[in-house]
Amino acid sequence: MLLNHIRDAAASINSNHLITMNNLSHLAQNYSPVSCMVWNVQGTGDRAFLAVLKEIIRTHQPNVLALVETHMGGDHAVRMASILGYNGHVRVDAQGFSGGIWVYWNKNIVTVEPIRQHEQYIIMEIARVGEIPWYFTAVYASPNPSKRQELWRDLKTFAATHNKPWMIAGDFNETRYRWERSSSCGDTDRRSRRFNDWVEELELVEVEFVGAAHTWARASQ
Repeated sequence: MLLNHIRDAAASINSNHLITMNNLSHLAQNYSPVSCMVWNVQGTGDRAFLAVLKEIIRTHQPNVLALVETHMGGDHAVRMASILGYNGHVRVDAQGFSGGIWVYWNKNIVTVEPIRQHEQYIIMEIARVGEIPWYFTAVYASPNPSKRQELWRDLKTFAATHNKPWMIAGDFNETRYRWERSSSCGDTDRRSRRFNDWVEELELVEVEFVGAAHTWARASQ
């Protein structure tokens, strides 16, 4: 499940929907729009995936592209930048075949300064060239609930010491509400409550979306 969250303002895109700061102008009146695409790709080695990604980029032309759960790293990430036409990139490589966060951008349009890199997130300062910067965090939360607690703590600590507008986007491996899941149990309900508490503590505002509530299922389902 992909959730997009912002603090005070920013812009995001997932694999189906484009949202820019133009849509959130009441939250970011002093900030120039930057289009960002964030997609949990569940692997980047398939040729069919690359064809689809190139078409999405051609259609939406995101200034910043973040791919999470890439399952790969190293030279493949560098080649991807060249293929897609981006001249700036920062990444956290996959651990074996798990995780991975790659972020690409066009240096002639936006400036991106990485602040912290972690296997579950990359925090960056981002702005249109010559404009006021804000924070952008690309997230791929660990499927392990105990490891996700480290992510929540790290971002909460960052929020306590930084006060620029901040967008957090990616795959949180959590849901906020029962309708976001095809089934529920006591454990998932408890995790949702803790996740909602975290969202409220950081004063995040969820960017709503349109389209199907459930966009994927495990092969066994």
